[in-house]
Amino acid sequence: MYPLKPALTYPEQIERLKNVHNLTISDDAVAFEILKKVNYYRLSAYGLGLTQKNDKEKYLDGISLEHIFRLYEFDSRFRNILVHVIEQLEIQLRTQISNFLALKYGSEGYMDSTLFTDKKTKDGESVHAAVIANFKKECGHQKNAPFVKHHMDKYGGHFPVWVAVELFTFGNLSSLYSIMTLEDRKEIAKLYNTEPKYLGSWILALVEIRNICAHYSRLYNMPLKQSPHLYPEHKKYRAGGINKVFPALLSIKRMLNNDTRWQNFETQLETLIDEYSDVVRLSFMGFPEDWKEVLSN
Repeated sequence: MYPLKPALTYPEQIERLKNVHNLTISDDAVAFEILKKVNYYRLSAYGLGLTQKNDKEKYLDGISLEHIFRLYEFDSRFRNILVHVIEQLEIQLRTQISNFLALKYGSEGYMDSTLFTDKKTKDGESVHAAVIANFKKECGHQKNAPFVKHHMDKYGGHFPVWVAVELFTFGNLSSLYSIMTLEDRKEIAKLYNTEPKYLGSWILALVEIRNICAHYSRLYNMPLKQSPHLYPEHKKYRAGGINKVFPALLSIKRMLNNDTRWQNFETQLETLIDEYSDVVRLSFMGFPEDWKEVLSN
């Protein structure tokens, strides 16, 4: 076991970044202000891919602290515009899934495990049971929310599905979709002009990205676990089998059917990338050279 590194003052951090990590710092006062805003441990993740081949502790000559901080700023703003469009899709999915289940199975049909497939978690637990358990747990967490209290007091703790989904996490909603019968999943997928295998994977990808954004984690140059199914004409955008964020953008575009929400996002994205073009390497996010044409076609 290695001993933990000792804490360093800001001036000591600046000297270490210069002398040990080969980071260019032309103005200590500016560096001091940056390190007060964002600790170096968080910033250092944006240096991945910018270090020397034979010594990963040292940055390439000319890489500055300001350069890394601008990457951090870009990523923060990118996550902000991305999480907004994902939020719109999440709310839309809640609406469509709850409306479908309510009309077909009744207001509390979602509680009946026989209406869903008997899929198991990695621990062997019923996915349906896990979904309902998480929902009930959230009811407890939100017990003082007016709409929860109303259904507890007036309806004895029974929630129609269109209310219940408001207490589902996006991950729980994804799980609910995954255990719907194939026939039912097809009906939801039709709303997006696609098939269940595509929609299910797109939702999983969005859940992962949404969670990254919610925890202020890095998205720039981050390999993602969830790999959305792509149509044949787009499979080339997962070159080398490494899944970055660009394939998820193609999925979002399909789900939004290229409507005004997508067009607004696309405009914001282009403006943002132009502003940070001096530091951003689009290949680090899986973007092809003709990304503007791909996203706008």
